[in-house]
Formats: sequence, C-alpha cells, structure tokens
Amino acid sequence: MAIPKVSQSCASMVKASASLRIDPARCPMNKLFWRFLLLAVSLPAAAVEGGQVMYAGGTVPGVNPGVIGRLDTSSQTDLRFEYMGTRLLIPYAAINSFEYSQEVKHHLGVLPAIAIGLIKQRQHRHFFRISYHDEQNGPQVAIFEVSKHMPRSLKAVLDARSPRPCKPFARCPALQ
Repeated sequence: MAIPKVSQSCASMVKASASLRIDPARCPMNKLFWRFLLLAVSLPAAAVEGGQVMYAGGTVPGVNPGVIGRLDTSSQTDLRFEYMGTRLLIPYAAINSFEYSQEVKHHLGVLPAIAIGLIKQRQHRHFFRISYHDEQNGPQVAIFEVSKHMPRSLKAVLDARSPRPCKPFARCPALQ
C-alpha cells in the first residue's frame, strides 16, 4: 500500500497549526467549562458552618426565618436556640416528635449535576423539624438547618431526652 505524499502547502499548514495558540475567548466549549468551574467553586459560599444553626421556619412567634444562632443541648430540661441575645426554649418534655432530613442544596439538572459531580461532591442541607407544645399547650413547629457534623449528636440528645410513646426496638405500650 502506497503512502500518499503530502503536499508542501499542507505540511506547512500542519506545522503552523501546531504552533497556533487557541484563544479561549473564541472557543464556546472553553467558556462553558470555565463557567461550570466557577459555579462549582462558588457554591459553598452560603453554607451553615461549625456550630451555627439557622431557623429555617415554623410557627414560633417572634423568630424570623433565616436568623442564625446556636443550639445549646447542655440543659437536662430544655433545648435552647440562642440568637441575637434572645433565647427560644423548647422543653424536652413538650416535644411530640422530631425528624431529621437532608436535601441537595442546589438542584442543577442532570448534565450540570454530572459535570459538578465529577469535580467535587454535591452539597446537602441538613434539617431538624421539631414539633412541640408551648406553655399555653398550643402546637408549635420549629425547623432548623444545622451544619453537617451536628445531626448525629443532636439526634442522640433528642432520642435520649425527649419522651416518645414508642422507642425503636422496644415494645410499644400503645399497641398492646
């Protein structure tokens, strides 16, 4: 099989293209890549950090959603949310139920989620929903967003201190 000869002009074009520098401003795929990279780097900017807790919402009067404070679990009788010099006290005995949930922080769609998933791990938001009765026996609910290291210890404290009619792996008196 004969190897075709390359003309002089074609060879000079190959050499010239090898020395060409690609301008990133003209390449649309390069722009797209840099935008996704910028998005991936900027996502962790608004996360609840360390011992911080954010009141995400609920029916508690006088507490605005979005306020940041901290949860104090050192008391044996009540859970304290301390924010801006004020306290919200939730007595453990008044807690009816609590639930831990986590959800993806940013819903991006399939292709952007795959692209960002290749670069770094997707972020999750961690929530505790606590329903209880206040001093007037009125039903209240408080939803807190906590940092990613807090759910395990907070769930253990609430399991140990809040009264629940049926504990896991125990015989439930309501079913007898």
